[in-house]
Amino acid sequence: MDDEAEQRRKLIAMLVSGVNPSTLWPSLFDRSRYSALELPAFLVAVLALPTDAGASGREWRSTPGGTNGGLAKAEEASEEDAVAALGAAGRFLLTPRRAEAERLESLRETELLHSGPEMAYDRIVAAAQEYFHVGAASLSLIARHTQFLKSSVGPLRPETPRSIAFCSETVQRNSMLVINDTHTDPRFAANPLVVGEPYIRFYAGYPLHGPRGWNIGTLCIIDHKPRSFGPSEQQVLRKMAAMVQMHIDARA
Repeated sequence: MDDEAEQRRKLIAMLVSGVNPSTLWPSLFDRSRYSALELPAFLVAVLALPTDAGASGREWRSTPGGTNGGLAKAEEASEEDAVAALGAAGRFLLTPRRAEAERLESLRETELLHSGPEMAYDRIVAAAQEYFHVGAASLSLIARHTQFLKSSVGPLRPETPRSIAFCSETVQRNSMLVINDTHTDPRFAANPLVVGEPYIRFYAGYPLHGPRGWNIGTLCIIDHKPRSFGPSEQQVLRKMAAMVQMHIDARA
Protein backbone atom coordinates (compact mmCIF):
# COMPACT_ATOMS: atom_id res chain seq x y z
CA MET A 1 0.00 0.00 0.00
CA ASP A 2 1.48 3.38 -1.01
CA ASP A 3 1.78 6.33 1.35
CA GLU A 4 -1.20 8.22 -0.04
CA ALA A 5 -3.51 5.22 0.21
CA GLU A 6 -2.37 4.70 3.79
CA GLN A 7 -3.02 8.35 4.65
CA ARG A 8 -6.51 8.13 3.16
CA ARG A 9 -7.33 5.07 5.19
CA LYS A 10 -6.12 6.75 8.38
CA LEU A 11 -8.35 9.75 7.77
CA ILE A 12 -11.35 7.60 6.82
CA ALA A 13 -10.90 5.53 9.98
CA MET A 14 -10.87 8.71 12.05
CA LEU A 15 -14.03 10.00 10.41
CA VAL A 16 -15.84 6.71 11.01
CA SER A 17 -14.78 6.63 14.67
CA GLY A 18 -15.95 10.20 15.16
CA VAL A 19 -12.49 11.74 15.63
CA ASN A 20 -11.90 15.19 14.16
CA PRO A 21 -9.49 14.67 11.23
CA SER A 22 -7.90 18.06 11.88
CA THR A 23 -5.94 16.43 14.73
CA LEU A 24 -4.07 14.29 12.21
CA TRP A 25 -3.98 16.73 9.31
CA PRO A 26 -0.90 18.75 10.43
CA SER A 27 1.27 15.63 10.78
CA LEU A 28 0.26 14.44 7.31
CA PHE A 29 0.52 17.67 5.39
CA ASP A 30 2.50 20.12 7.51
CA ARG A 31 -0.58 22.37 7.57
CA SER A 32 -2.91 23.25 10.41
CA ARG A 33 -5.96 24.00 8.26
CA TYR A 34 -7.77 22.54 5.29
CA SER A 35 -10.61 23.84 3.16
CA ALA A 36 -14.08 22.35 2.93
CA LEU A 37 -13.11 20.85 -0.43
CA GLU A 38 -9.61 19.56 0.27
CA LEU A 39 -10.48 16.81 2.74
CA PRO A 40 -13.18 15.00 0.71
CA ALA A 41 -11.21 15.56 -2.51
CA PHE A 42 -8.14 13.90 -0.99
CA LEU A 43 -10.14 11.01 0.44
CA VAL A 44 -11.60 10.07 -2.94
CA ALA A 45 -8.22 10.54 -4.67
CA VAL A 46 -9.11 13.63 -6.66
CA LEU A 47 -6.20 15.42 -4.99
CA ALA A 48 -2.87 13.89 -4.09
CA LEU A 49 -0.39 14.70 -1.33
CA PRO A 50 0.90 18.28 -1.47
CA THR A 51 4.27 18.93 -3.05
CA ASP A 52 6.96 21.05 -1.40
CA ALA A 53 6.60 24.74 -2.16
CA GLY A 54 9.50 26.26 -0.32
CA ALA A 55 9.16 28.26 2.85
CA SER A 56 5.76 29.58 1.84
CA GLY A 57 4.09 26.21 2.44
CA ARG A 58 2.94 23.34 0.27
CA GLU A 59 0.81 23.14 -2.82
CA TRP A 60 -1.82 20.58 -3.79
CA ARG A 61 -1.50 18.72 -7.07
CA SER A 62 -4.06 16.78 -9.06
CA THR A 63 -3.79 13.01 -9.06
CA PRO A 64 -1.82 11.70 -12.05
CA GLY A 65 -3.60 10.43 -15.12
CA GLY A 66 -6.68 12.63 -14.95
CA THR A 67 -9.24 11.14 -17.30
CA ASN A 68 -6.57 9.50 -19.46
CA GLY A 69 -6.06 5.76 -19.47
CA GLY A 70 -7.62 2.81 -17.75
CA LEU A 71 -5.09 2.76 -14.91
CA ALA A 72 -6.27 6.04 -13.42
CA LYS A 73 -9.88 4.90 -13.64
CA ALA A 74 -8.99 1.60 -12.01
CA GLU A 75 -7.23 3.42 -9.17
CA GLU A 76 -10.25 5.67 -8.66
CA ALA A 77 -12.56 2.65 -8.64
CA SER A 78 -10.31 0.94 -6.10
CA GLU A 79 -10.43 3.98 -3.82
CA GLU A 80 -14.21 4.18 -4.12
CA ASP A 81 -14.51 0.47 -3.32
CA ALA A 82 -12.43 1.04 -0.19
CA VAL A 83 -14.71 3.88 0.90
CA ALA A 84 -17.82 1.83 0.05
CA ALA A 85 -16.56 -0.90 2.37
CA LEU A 86 -17.13 1.54 5.23
CA GLY A 87 -20.86 1.36 4.61
CA ALA A 88 -23.15 4.31 5.23
CA ALA A 89 -20.47 5.99 7.38
CA GLY A 90 -18.55 6.78 4.19
CA ARG A 91 -21.57 7.95 2.23
CA PHE A 92 -20.50 11.56 1.84
CA LEU A 93 -17.28 10.39 0.19
CA LEU A 94 -19.13 8.43 -2.52
CA THR A 95 -20.83 9.68 -5.64
CA PRO A 96 -24.63 9.82 -5.23
CA ARG A 97 -24.96 7.03 -7.80
CA ARG A 98 -22.59 4.71 -5.95
CA ALA A 99 -24.15 5.53 -2.57
CA GLU A 100 -27.60 4.66 -3.89
CA ALA A 101 -26.27 1.41 -5.40
CA GLU A 102 -24.83 0.46 -2.01
CA ARG A 103 -28.10 1.32 -0.28
CA LEU A 104 -30.12 -0.80 -2.70
CA GLU A 105 -27.72 -3.70 -2.24
CA SER A 106 -28.20 -3.42 1.52
CA LEU A 107 -31.98 -3.60 1.01
CA ARG A 108 -31.62 -6.62 -1.29
CA GLU A 109 -29.52 -8.46 1.28
CA THR A 110 -32.28 -8.23 3.89
CA GLU A 111 -34.66 -10.13 1.57
CA LEU A 112 -37.50 -8.10 3.08
CA LEU A 113 -38.98 -7.23 -0.30
CA HIS A 114 -39.67 -10.83 -1.22
CA SER A 115 -40.39 -12.55 2.10
CA GLY A 116 -44.11 -11.74 2.30
CA PRO A 117 -46.07 -10.72 5.41
CA GLU A 118 -44.35 -11.44 8.73
CA MET A 119 -46.15 -11.48 12.06
CA ALA A 120 -43.27 -9.89 13.98
CA TYR A 121 -43.50 -6.72 11.90
CA ASP A 122 -47.30 -6.75 11.71
CA ARG A 123 -47.55 -6.73 15.51
CA ILE A 124 -45.29 -3.70 15.92
CA VAL A 125 -47.02 -1.73 13.16
CA ALA A 126 -50.45 -2.50 14.65
CA ALA A 127 -49.18 -1.48 18.09
CA ALA A 128 -47.91 1.84 16.72
CA GLN A 129 -51.25 2.62 15.09
CA GLU A 130 -53.13 1.79 18.29
CA TYR A 131 -50.78 3.53 20.70
CA PHE A 132 -50.70 6.84 18.81
CA HIS A 133 -54.40 6.73 17.82
CA VAL A 134 -53.62 7.53 14.20
CA GLY A 135 -55.35 6.50 11.02
CA ALA A 136 -52.46 4.46 9.62
CA ALA A 137 -49.03 3.03 10.37
CA SER A 138 -46.57 1.15 8.21
CA LEU A 139 -43.18 -0.41 7.75
CA SER A 140 -42.05 0.95 4.40
CA LEU A 141 -39.17 -0.14 2.19
CA ILE A 142 -37.65 2.31 -0.28
CA ALA A 143 -36.56 0.59 -3.49
CA ARG A 144 -35.11 2.22 -6.61
CA HIS A 145 -38.32 3.83 -7.87
CA THR A 146 -41.02 2.58 -5.52
CA GLN A 147 -42.01 2.55 -1.88
CA PHE A 148 -43.27 -0.88 -0.84
CA LEU A 149 -45.17 -1.53 2.39
CA LYS A 150 -43.86 -4.60 4.16
CA SER A 151 -46.59 -4.17 6.77
CA SER A 152 -49.39 -1.64 7.16
CA VAL A 153 -52.57 -0.78 9.02
CA GLY A 154 -55.01 1.74 7.58
CA PRO A 155 -55.91 3.08 4.12
CA LEU A 156 -52.43 3.02 2.54
CA ARG A 157 -51.38 1.89 -0.89
CA PRO A 158 -49.13 -1.20 -0.93
CA GLU A 159 -46.95 0.58 -3.50
CA THR A 160 -46.26 4.27 -4.02
CA PRO A 161 -43.90 6.08 -6.40
CA ARG A 162 -40.76 6.89 -4.47
CA SER A 163 -40.81 10.45 -5.79
CA ILE A 164 -43.87 11.31 -3.68
CA ALA A 165 -43.30 8.99 -0.70
CA PHE A 166 -42.85 10.77 2.64
CA CYS A 167 -40.68 7.91 3.87
CA SER A 168 -38.19 8.51 1.07
CA GLU A 169 -37.46 11.89 2.65
CA THR A 170 -36.97 10.22 6.04
CA VAL A 171 -34.49 7.75 4.54
CA GLN A 172 -32.51 10.57 2.98
CA ARG A 173 -32.47 12.61 6.20
CA ASN A 174 -31.20 9.72 8.33
CA SER A 175 -33.23 11.03 11.26
CA MET A 176 -36.79 11.19 12.50
CA LEU A 177 -39.06 13.28 10.31
CA VAL A 178 -42.13 14.87 11.91
CA ILE A 179 -44.64 16.91 9.92
CA ASN A 180 -47.31 18.25 12.23
CA ASP A 181 -49.43 19.72 9.43
CA THR A 182 -48.64 19.03 5.78
CA HIS A 183 -50.81 21.97 4.67
CA THR A 184 -48.35 24.38 6.29
CA ASP A 185 -45.21 22.63 5.03
CA PRO A 186 -44.17 23.89 1.57
CA ARG A 187 -42.27 20.65 0.90
CA PHE A 188 -45.43 18.55 1.08
CA ALA A 189 -48.48 20.82 0.76
CA ALA A 190 -48.94 19.98 -2.93
CA ASN A 191 -47.97 16.30 -2.60
CA PRO A 192 -50.50 13.97 -4.31
CA LEU A 193 -50.80 12.01 -1.05
CA VAL A 194 -51.84 15.22 0.70
CA VAL A 195 -54.26 16.70 -1.84
CA GLY A 196 -55.59 13.21 -2.67
CA GLU A 197 -56.02 9.88 -0.91
CA PRO A 198 -55.05 9.11 1.81
CA TYR A 199 -55.11 12.91 2.50
CA ILE A 200 -52.10 12.96 4.81
CA ARG A 201 -52.08 15.82 7.29
CA PHE A 202 -49.71 14.40 9.92
CA TYR A 203 -46.63 12.22 9.44
CA ALA A 204 -43.89 10.90 11.71
CA GLY A 205 -41.30 8.40 10.56
CA TYR A 206 -38.06 6.91 11.84
CA PRO A 207 -35.42 5.37 9.53
CA LEU A 208 -34.51 1.68 9.55
CA HIS A 209 -31.22 0.35 8.21
CA GLY A 210 -29.90 -2.78 6.59
CA PRO A 211 -26.40 -4.25 6.43
CA ARG A 212 -23.53 -1.76 6.72
CA GLY A 213 -25.85 0.90 8.11
CA TRP A 214 -27.63 1.94 4.91
CA ASN A 215 -31.13 3.30 5.40
CA ILE A 216 -33.63 1.03 3.64
CA GLY A 217 -37.01 2.10 4.99
CA THR A 218 -38.98 3.48 7.92
CA LEU A 219 -41.48 2.81 10.64
CA CYS A 220 -44.04 5.58 10.27
CA ILE A 221 -47.43 6.76 11.50
CA ILE A 222 -49.89 8.86 9.51
CA ASP A 223 -53.13 10.69 10.25
CA HIS A 224 -55.74 12.61 8.26
CA LYS A 225 -55.69 15.51 10.71
CA PRO A 226 -52.83 17.67 12.05
CA ARG A 227 -51.47 16.99 15.53
CA SER A 228 -48.59 17.71 17.87
CA PHE A 229 -45.90 15.12 18.47
CA GLY A 230 -43.80 15.91 21.52
CA PRO A 231 -40.51 14.48 22.80
CA SER A 232 -42.14 11.69 24.82
CA GLU A 233 -44.11 10.48 21.81
CA GLN A 234 -41.03 10.69 19.62
CA GLN A 235 -39.18 8.53 22.13
CA VAL A 236 -41.90 5.87 21.95
CA LEU A 237 -41.69 5.82 18.15
CA ARG A 238 -37.90 5.42 18.39
CA LYS A 239 -38.32 2.46 20.72
CA MET A 240 -40.84 0.82 18.41
CA ALA A 241 -38.49 1.38 15.48
CA ALA A 242 -35.70 -0.21 17.54
CA MET A 243 -37.87 -3.30 17.94
CA VAL A 244 -38.31 -3.49 14.17
CA GLN A 245 -34.57 -2.95 13.74
CA MET A 246 -33.77 -5.90 16.00
CA HIS A 247 -35.82 -8.18 13.75
CA ILE A 248 -34.08 -6.82 10.65
CA ASP A 249 -30.65 -7.29 12.22
CA ALA A 250 -31.52 -10.87 13.16
CA ARG A 251 -31.93 -11.70 9.48
CA ALA A 252 -28.24 -11.12 8.81
